[in-house]
Amino acid sequence: MILQKLATSLRQHDWGTALIEVAVVVLGIFIGLQVDDWNSARKDRIDEQQFLQDLHNDVLLADDLSHRVRQRRLDRQESITTAADVLFKRTGRDTLTAKECAAIAWSTAFNVTAPGISSVDELIGIGRMGIVRDMELRKALMGLLQTRAALDATIVEKSTSSNFRHLPGAFPELLKLEAYFDDTINEMSSHNDCDLEAMRTSRAFLNQFSSNADGYDAYIQDGLKPWSEQMDLVHKLVDESLGIDHPASDTE
Repeated sequence: MILQKLATSLRQHDWGTALIEVAVVVLGIFIGLQVDDWNSARKDRIDEQQFLQDLHNDVLLADDLSHRVRQRRLDRQESITTAADVLFKRTGRDTLTAKECAAIAWSTAFNVTAPGISSVDELIGIGRMGIVRDMELRKALMGLLQTRAALDATIVEKSTSSNFRHLPGAFPELLKLEAYFDDTINEMSSHNDCDLEAMRTSRAFLNQFSSNADGYDAYIQDGLKPWSEQMDLVHKLVDESLGIDHPASDTE
């Protein structure tokens, strides 16, 4: 109707009326765009809040699934380091602790549960990462994807490389395992028996252990540690976004 009136005014050279009608049309378009923008922004805020809730649930699940094993793998790095000092007589000790013997035995245990974050994958898949207003959180999520990819690549590379060997299988006379069910942690475990003196006199064993130790360090430094720290950072940031304060026992 307005466009018809505008056309009539133009034909009649009624410039004043035509100008008013053009202004009305432009104003109507502007208001319509503003309403659309407001509705879009409102939907984005609702979707962002839902995403943060889903993300928090996914992070809690991922942490629950991975925490036990990843912490065990991270702790093992220190035991491998101190075991190396004992093996190569860089300390005054002539005995290995149970943790050090176990670390030697499992110095090629590169596996870890590294769950994906489905809410992030879905948001990226539909191209809506822009709804996350917290730039630090958005960067942390991208970092989590990158460190997860690096961890996966590191695990594949270390697990398939011929440079690393399971020492109890390669040197059964030096390292003996005895399987048992550990009621305290409700899982299968093993007693590990290390013949330290024989290990020290076997150049083949020392060479292979050194290779394993180097590979395990790379697995931690290039794969597991960056991903683990990024997981903790994402958890911290999403908690801050949602105003969640976990009791200390929930996050330790």
